[in-house]
Amino acid sequence: MPTPFLKMNGSGNDFVVIDARQEPVRLTADAVQAIAARQNTVTGGCDQLIVMERSKTADVFMRIYNADGSQVDACGNATRCVAGLLEEELGRLPVSIATNAGVLRGLEIAYTPEEDEYVLVDMGTPKFDWKDIPLAMPQDQAAKLIGERTKLGNPDFVNMGNPHVVFFVADESKLNAVPLEMLGPKIENMVDIFPQRVNVSIATVHAAKDGLGHIIHARVWERGAGLTEACGTAACAMLAAANKRDALVTDAHLWFEPFGSFVTVQMGDDGRILLGGPVETEFTGMLNL
Repeated sequence: MPTPFLKMNGSGNDFVVIDARQEPVRLTADAVQAIAARQNTVTGGCDQLIVMERSKTADVFMRIYNADGSQVDACGNATRCVAGLLEEELGRLPVSIATNAGVLRGLEIAYTPEEDEYVLVDMGTPKFDWKDIPLAMPQDQAAKLIGERTKLGNPDFVNMGNPHVVFFVADESKLNAVPLEMLGPKIENMVDIFPQRVNVSIATVHAAKDGLGHIIHARVWERGAGLTEACGTAACAMLAAANKRDALVTDAHLWFEPFGSFVTVQMGDDGRILLGGPVETEFTGMLNL
């Protein structure tokens, strides 16, 4: 069946978006993998496939598939893309987006340093308890095992609707020295520690200056997608972890290496994390489903 789609990206993190509110769409893992494959000449591939569905509790329900065909509960940059579509369609803010991780909200218009407009989204409250990540064991035991297997120490574990582990390093030289292409998939698939697998981030934090807030440089291995140009929930997880270590870190410009893409993250008074950054519709097309 011919089905229209949008190809979008949020800070380089790219998506195929299908609107299934009028005509339901059900996809097998094989179909998702085919659509998301980088050699797909119709879509150009993607990090995640997003299906917009009807919701009884929100303006839309967002179903999220990773490129490997697995479904996941949250995706921050996809939330930003869908919030932008809803704001344009409905002519209002806030807008609400139901996900398997709960209802997220597009709150207000904000602007990039280049004065490009985007919708700031509320990604909810981070969770730190080991059972909420989820981990298969308390944090200290998990950290010890990971250190023995990878030589990476002192991790932070955060759930932002999906599981994250963050390793902070001192500076960019150490950031780029970590072989994330090798360690990312290894850590992601330590299912004896992470029963639902995990997103892996390496990050370094610089102090706030010139009124810009803190600067975080990061590299991310995204569960089910691999090395990514940007990951919204990872950005939220990094801010949450940095704030847990230092309460003065409440907002940041977060730059993803080596791609140069960025998002903004800030912590509200109630501990909820707000995510923003550029969004782009690259092209439209038709899929035969």
